[in-house]
Amino acid sequence: MKTLLLEFYKIKRRNVWLTMFAMLSVQLLWGLWAFRDPKDWELQCGWMSLLYHLSLLDGIMVPTMMAVLASRLADIEHKGNTYKQLETLRSAGSLYHAKAICGCIIIMLLFAVQFVFFILLGYALGYEGNPDLKYYLLSYVLKIASNLSLFLLQLALSMFFANQMVPLVAGLGGSMAALLLMFVTTYSFLPWGGNLSAALVMSEWDETTRISTYFYRAFSSVETAAVVCIFVWIVVFYAAGRILFTRREA
Repeated sequence: MKTLLLEFYKIKRRNVWLTMFAMLSVQLLWGLWAFRDPKDWELQCGWMSLLYHLSLLDGIMVPTMMAVLASRLADIEHKGNTYKQLETLRSAGSLYHAKAICGCIIIMLLFAVQFVFFILLGYALGYEGNPDLKYYLLSYVLKIASNLSLFLLQLALSMFFANQMVPLVAGLGGSMAALLLMFVTTYSFLPWGGNLSAALVMSEWDETTRISTYFYRAFSSVETAAVVCIFVWIVVFYAAGRILFTRREA
């Protein structure tokens, strides 16, 4: 607990929160623009539409966001060359674990704000009924899991490489990969396809009526396996990152 509290203390003046909420504000501004002046059919399916578009938006933006978050947590140690000093006070594994938990807490708070904002936006726009609590809670849990797997991947890279351009480029490449995956499939076993695999709402576009139909997803066995793979990636990336970090030269 002391190690975790020290991580929050170290990032106090690193503007990590400001950076994350600045990137989140892009999503919020997009929501204000994209969902303005809804039509009657959009009011009827508004709550499902929100979940659908959030999954698409996160799939594109989150890999880069996680790269930035991991880099901000790790580069303070690289710049100060403090790894050797810190490891005289605590184990390398303890330090890595604290940074992973710190990032997880930030992710949970970040996407809680996202969900609250878009739910309030739905009510402000006059969407019919109320959001389905079961699906929104499940979507939040899966969103945390898929984005935590990306964060742990990026943290492993950021802690291992002193040059933070390496993990940042990996994050940008992940965003491009996620964008490409959206055009070819509804699920993926790649870590960057986690938000796509965990999407609970699908859409069908009718060219004749120019109306999108939204419906809750019925997961096939393969799609369920892709969701399970998200949790597998969490274990793999955490274990691999911790092993690489504890065995690296300080």
